[in-house]
Amino acid sequence: MSLKQDKLSVIENALDDTYLKRLVHIFDVFKHGVFYMDEQGLMTFYNPEFYHQFGFESKTIELSDWFSIVHPLDAALLDSRIGQHIDEGGNVVTQYRLRKTNGQYIWVEGVATTKNICGHAFMIGSHRDISDQKLMESYLHQAAFFDNATGLSNRTKLIHDIEALAKKPQLNAALIYIQIDDIKSYLNQYGTDVFQQIIEHLTGALRVLPDDDCEHYRVRSDDFAVLLYGDYTTGELQRLCQNILKHYAESTLEYGKLYGDKISIGVYPYIDTNLTPSECLSIASRTCQFAGENNCSRIEIYTGRTQNSVDRFFFIEKELKEAIHSRSLSVKFQPIINAANGKVASFEALVRWRSKGYGEIYPDEFIPIAEKKGLINELGYLVFAKACEFISRYNQLNKANIRVNVNVSVLQLLDTNFPTNLFTLAVNSNVEPKSIVLELTETVMLDGNKNALNQIYILSSMGFSLSLVDFGSGFSSIHSFLGLPLKQIKIDRVMTTKSMTNDAYEQYLQFITQLCRSKGIDIVFEGIEDQAMFQKYKDMGASYFQGYWFSKPLSVASASRYTLLRSDVIPQAVPKTTA
Repeated sequence: MSLKQDKLSVIENALDDTYLKRLVHIFDVFKHGVFYMDEQGLMTFYNPEFYHQFGFESKTIELSDWFSIVHPLDAALLDSRIGQHIDEGGNVVTQYRLRKTNGQYIWVEGVATTKNICGHAFMIGSHRDISDQKLMESYLHQAAFFDNATGLSNRTKLIHDIEALAKKPQLNAALIYIQIDDIKSYLNQYGTDVFQQIIEHLTGALRVLPDDDCEHYRVRSDDFAVLLYGDYTTGELQRLCQNILKHYAESTLEYGKLYGDKISIGVYPYIDTNLTPSECLSIASRTCQFAGENNCSRIEIYTGRTQNSVDRFFFIEKELKEAIHSRSLSVKFQPIINAANGKVASFEALVRWRSKGYGEIYPDEFIPIAEKKGLINELGYLVFAKACEFISRYNQLNKANIRVNVNVSVLQLLDTNFPTNLFTLAVNSNVEPKSIVLELTETVMLDGNKNALNQIYILSSMGFSLSLVDFGSGFSSIHSFLGLPLKQIKIDRVMTTKSMTNDAYEQYLQFITQLCRSKGIDIVFEGIEDQAMFQKYKDMGASYFQGYWFSKPLSVASASRYTLLRSDVIPQAVPKTTA
């Protein structure tokens, strides 16, 4: 070797020593841990400072020593990742928890690469503390999946958990949906303390469910849900829900307050993973809403007849707007008969809906929904317009001056433009307002809404006649209805029927009839089904009759030709003869 080559060799060795020293200095100040592991599982640390926090003072440890500080819940995952990595090679990233000398766990991220040189495999990699990152992820997870007010899982978490069921076909689950009546109003009126008390009642009641098989959620401000895992029959679900109702009622009773004491429960018993989570949640929610409408049960399970009823209910809710806009609803007209001469005095306009999917849908099904969905004004104007068309047609065909009774909701009265709109519709149809009898329910009086009562006087001043309907079905105040500009009251058919066999009802109706006649108010008896009822109330002093004994509701064509009853229904007076 030449002198020049000897000098180069010395320089290279010096550089190697310097490189190694610098590399050691870098490892010493490097915040992350760097390690090397051989085929026997010996781990060597190249910056021991990072590993001192775990109690490792030696630079070399066994792999089993490393696993001794791995969190028990993460050990199986780490073991499988190491085994997979050694077999397949390449790079691997694993996040898991390690125990420090003070007993606390921190999150670390391990990044490793496997190499094979001259038939010898080894692994090199690094560890870094990601606890702050995991804490931030936890905060974000808390915000995304949990309700701040109650600490319960939220709707997003529920959707996520229902989605997870699709990955576990062997796992069945039922979705229980719970609504607390009027919780928003309690929150607004009494504040968060009362709200928290109500939540405690509910969470206490939910303890009747098996803890290991369910999770609780707050879906909305007044809606809660339970995901109940396992195979339960509808009978078992019914009993569980009854226990929830029972414990909730007992809890509120013990608290000594009467607010927040009612809940409704709807159950989707077998979650169909072929549906989207939102569809599953919608089914449970609709079933719960249906249970709330059915005050008798308060619990409904989406199966059998209840399933058909729930689907029908929400078909109405979904399709009613389109039915009104397309004017596919029809109006039928039931005659109202003059008690004195048997002639048709007027008709009541009755809206009907025949759907393709569910056949005949009755007014008591869709009118409450129209009120709740803000569609009652559109529906009301539709019926009023058809009533005006019928009056014009009937009067032209029969040379008469017929009247038509049209039902009016309290919600319609709260529209400031309602009287003017009705008057305009009538005038544009060449119908005098006096030909329209507006039927009002007892709710107008019971609510005592001054704006609604003021609207009544405006309508009366425009020439419309006013009738109080379903009298006797609620809690009518005689003084209240006598204080209104009424031209007519209608006795509810239930009271008409009961007074046939109940003396107290009969005496009450006699009093009301005499009082109305003394005040110049016509009285109409609804629900007349036979000759006996007709004769009884005719003798009592009825002004008019309405019922199936005279006629069912008729189409426009049939009603237009209906003018005088047959003599076999109301015997006509025989003319007197002179000797």
